[in-house]
Amino acid sequence: MKFQKLFHDWQDVVEHKTGDTIFSAGDKAEFLYFLMSGEVELNLHGQSLEKEGPGGIIGEMATVQSSVQNATATAISDVRLARMDRKSLKKVINANNGFSFRIMSTLAKRLRAVDEFIIDQMKQNN
Repeated sequence: MKFQKLFHDWQDVVEHKTGDTIFSAGDKAEFLYFLMSGEVELNLHGQSLEKEGPGGIIGEMATVQSSVQNATATAISDVRLARMDRKSLKKVINANNGFSFRIMSTLAKRLRAVDEFIIDQMKQNN
């Protein structure tokens, strides 16, 4: 399912220019972001974790858990982001349960990326 249509008329849209920091590790997680256009890089302890493009989701882990951001998100091109707080996220999920599977898929992908990061760090320390 194309979730871009879901956010076509979204009211809370933010834009960032290339090089802007969208959020930093340690920031309070207030929003989950759906990438409407552009590309974002996620960095963990200064190392690239992965990139997200249109249709991608960032900020999901900390927002779902009401925690702080673990990674830093940087715009690597001009980006447009649909921004959701926890209340908005719950409404989207209630109205479109397929979106919850999208979030779970993103969480699983992030966990795999962090696993790879940890393995690489362990190899470097041996």
